Amino acid sequence: MKSANSFYLFNSRIATHGIFWTLYYILFGLIWVNDKGYLASFYLEFILLPVRILAVYTTIYFLLPRYLLKRNFLGFFTGYTLTLVLAGILQRVFIHLFYEELLLNDSSTGLFHAMSLVRAIILINTTVLFVLSIKLFQLWAIENDKNKGLESEILEIRSNRRTHRIPTKTILFVEGLGNYVTYHLEDKSKITSYGSIKGALQLLPNNFRRVHKSYIVNKAHIKSYDGMSIDIQDNSIPRGKSIPDEVLLN
Repeated sequence: MKSANSFYLFNSRIATHGIFWTLYYILFGLIWVNDKGYLASFYLEFILLPVRILAVYTTIYFLLPRYLLKRNFLGFFTGYTLTLVLAGILQRVFIHLFYEELLLNDSSTGLFHAMSLVRAIILINTTVLFVLSIKLFQLWAIENDKNKGLESEILEIRSNRRTHRIPTKTILFVEGLGNYVTYHLEDKSKITSYGSIKGALQLLPNNFRRVHKSYIVNKAHIKSYDGMSIDIQDNSIPRGKSIPDEVLLN
């Protein structure tokens, strides 16, 4: 089953985030270069990067789990809008004070020029949406893998025109007889279904082992064994002569 760390480079969230923001900084420093040169472009991206990081992490580590994942869509979009507006204002302040006035000695645009503020919000929104989409994909992949794991723990057995959904961990052993297989369960009940012992084994997870031409056992329920038999609950299962101990242990 996938873990959150499996999506990170070197299984490290810190390293992955560090590499992402470094590449982001370099890329946008190159993209937005103008007649002021590379130094001015990279300086501008440097003073704006903290604002964008703050907006991104507020969204994915506060708004996402607190509102969106709990299906509180109004709360999420309200918080998201406020985050973008506040980040846009903060970015506009940084640009005006530390770039236009300090570096360019030009304050003609004004601190809260409407189009400049809208442009700042749009750029921040683009970054936040990109990272948010990655985070949502990560959560979806983890949940999807978890659901597959749950599905593999449930075995559907067709018997007497009914389909029985049985947790595989409750199956003690499977007994084959001709064209039928019988599943012996923890509660001492039995379910008999049409099929072969080979076919039954293919549907069971890896902790089940075929120990005899007519028997499959769940390793988790083995109480004891010797060269001739395997004890599971109150049952003694015959063991094939060619079955090594490794089959029962690994």
